[in-house]
Amino acid sequence: MNSKTHQSPPMPGPGGKALLGAAIAWSLAWKGASLWRAARNGSKPWFVTLLVANTLGVLDAIYLFGVDRRHGDEALVERVILAETGEPPQRGHAQET
Repeated sequence: MNSKTHQSPPMPGPGGKALLGAAIAWSLAWKGASLWRAARNGSKPWFVTLLVANTLGVLDAIYLFGVDRRHGDEALVERVILAETGEPPQRGHAQET
């Protein structure tokens, strides 16, 4: 039998703890903002993806500044069209043709 002793990994110093704390705070801030926005927009696939993926805020930032920005542009265009045509909002129903 091989009798190797188990050694614990070295504990991080004060600088390492501060860096770890900053990374956790950074990640939680991005994740909170992106999850809130995905839920508000009713985007279930993005909500689940953002909930389970831990990318230190990278995927969350992509959603907030890329994907969600397009969603806002579409809503603005829809409001402008409805205002000019005088048609009431469809409220989730398909447009009539």
